[in-house]
Amino acid sequence: MRNRKLIAIIVAVMLPGMLFAAVSRTEAEDIALADAGVGFTEFLHTERDRDDGRVVYDVEFYADGVEYDYEIDAETGKILSKDFEAERFDGGNRTHEMIDEEEAEEIAIRDSGVNESDIEYFRTSMDRDHGTIVYEIRFSDGRTRYEYDISSSGRILEFSSEVLPESRDDGRAISIEEATRIALDRVPGATERDIRIHAERDDGRRIYEGSIWFDRMEYEFEIDAASGRIIEWDRDRI
Repeated sequence: MRNRKLIAIIVAVMLPGMLFAAVSRTEAEDIALADAGVGFTEFLHTERDRDDGRVVYDVEFYADGVEYDYEIDAETGKILSKDFEAERFDGGNRTHEMIDEEEAEEIAIRDSGVNESDIEYFRTSMDRDHGTIVYEIRFSDGRTRYEYDISSSGRILEFSSEVLPESRDDGRAISIEEATRIALDRVPGATERDIRIHAERDDGRRIYEGSIWFDRMEYEFEIDAASGRIIEWDRDRI
């Protein structure tokens, strides 16, 4: 009798995790490899894990000088997040024609497959890595967040995307236009050309997060989408 109870306890503990594994480990790997367009890998490692109560597969592999990381939903096979990092060495060849910021943005948008008219938030900054100019591009269509690092030669050095949590708002939230006006009212003289703003979720609460660059100052803010109240406001001299 005691052994039967022990077996029942073990089954009860294991069963919830087993029920959500509708996708096998091999299938998860095939999904990741197909999305990356990779047929042969030099290294492949997959682990089953839990993320926010959901069973997932963490798939990591390396191919042709690029390291890939995927998170796959074990129940549906949906790609929850993915990123890759290419070797940043461009061979020291400076004879190539440098792309400008607009061309880098076009490369990122084209690679993501996002319709430009659906983009809700977009921000680009420029940095240097080992003497090479790198464009850091961040944008979202409200459903997925994308991050790109693109070299001056037009090569995608680093990429990541993450599916954002589904909104459960009851429709009473202020619009992004109203949030924009609330933030700009705090900086006399600033206009919509000076602000970057996007919707986000923080501990289950919907907020608008962004920054204003004006008159050699950078203002960073968070606005409660339900009440329109500014809940964070910081400023730094540029």
